[in-house]
Amino acid sequence: MNKKIIAIAALMLLASAAKQAVSQEKNEECIRNHSLYKSLLDVEAYTYAEEPFKVLFYNYPKYSKQMYIDGVKIYKGLYASATTTELANAYTDTIKAIYMQRIEYFGDSANVYGRCGLDIMKLRKSDTAYLEAFNLLDKSVKMSNYNPDISVASAHLQLATNLAASKKIDLERFYYSAVPLLNSIYTNVLSGEKDASYSKNAESIFTSVKKSSAKLNSKLLAETVDKLTPQEVIDSHADIICKTLGTLNCDNSDTYAKASEKLYAINPTAEAAAAIARYYKRKQDWEKTSQYFKEAAEKETDNYKQADYYYELASSSSQRKRYAEAVSYAKKSAELNESSGKAYLLIAAIYGANAPSLANDVFERGKIYWVAADYALKAKRADYNLKDEAESLINKYAHQFPTKEEAFMHSIQGGQKVEVEILKNKESTSARF
Repeated sequence: MNKKIIAIAALMLLASAAKQAVSQEKNEECIRNHSLYKSLLDVEAYTYAEEPFKVLFYNYPKYSKQMYIDGVKIYKGLYASATTTELANAYTDTIKAIYMQRIEYFGDSANVYGRCGLDIMKLRKSDTAYLEAFNLLDKSVKMSNYNPDISVASAHLQLATNLAASKKIDLERFYYSAVPLLNSIYTNVLSGEKDASYSKNAESIFTSVKKSSAKLNSKLLAETVDKLTPQEVIDSHADIICKTLGTLNCDNSDTYAKASEKLYAINPTAEAAAAIARYYKRKQDWEKTSQYFKEAAEKETDNYKQADYYYELASSSSQRKRYAEAVSYAKKSAELNESSGKAYLLIAAIYGANAPSLANDVFERGKIYWVAADYALKAKRADYNLKDEAESLINKYAHQFPTKEEAFMHSIQGGQKVEVEILKNKESTSARF
């Protein structure tokens, strides 16, 4: 027999074996148990659906991919009625086993690891649940080349940050988990190829990560970033690196500085200037911070971003004890974004802190506290998140208000409009005691 005949015979044998395997998966027992568990699942009779599903799961694992999707639904239904932690975790174990067997027979590993990780994150009741979920999500993210479903990306970054903050994973692993993924999300958003829903969810992720990453040791994270980020990545993706490290509150790193300077050299935009300013802010070089935030504010055309840059400029001017200048910039910020109360709060703090040195006369000093309290109230009304801080300043300044007797000596009555000059700014307030 020649080689060609042998090859054809081998192919025929393989085809015959495959046909037998398919028929084995579709025999009468399979069809009966599939029909039974499906009808029971439809009426949410999870306890009764479990047994026929198990027949397929253990004896006919290649029956269908849908079988695995249905199996997860069955055991989630059983989980919902679990009366003990042990039973809940046992059902969770089974759900995980269903996902793993689905991968074995039907592939799609990146997607299935992601789904499994999300479920473990929600269902597992143990101290190690989040680490277990993170490990599964990490596999999903890496198998998808750092371009997973946005829900997987969100959960992965949330867990990575929290686990790093609690030292359940080290900063090197956090870096390799979070940085490439954030880079990818920013790249997707900037490309414009994703839909509006993706961009909206991405913005929520950036906000959440920025808040949670504030718990990390910024000095150690900066050292980790500087050690692990290759120069070629900085050179080729400076804009993305700046955004990612800004989100991780890692703008104190040398990597961020190099990327910022690279970005600025290529295109000295408002955003590039702001990136350098943030680096100098971390280093507490207030003169350089002011210089670059001023440039950013003057170049920016978006009102909200410009408002933020003017606020940062006001803050750095205050650090340099240029208080009149700081108040002027803070007012520009408030004009551009009236809903941002932090500019008003900064003015209140500057006026209140400087009142003792701005007026020797008790009554004149007390008038400044009226104005300071006015700005704190504006901050509270503009941004409810500043309520506690604003009320604290208002209560503090109220103890420094002029008394009714002091006001009477200056021919001022309660409710009367009063003009006050503070740091070269003319302010209007009302008398109260």
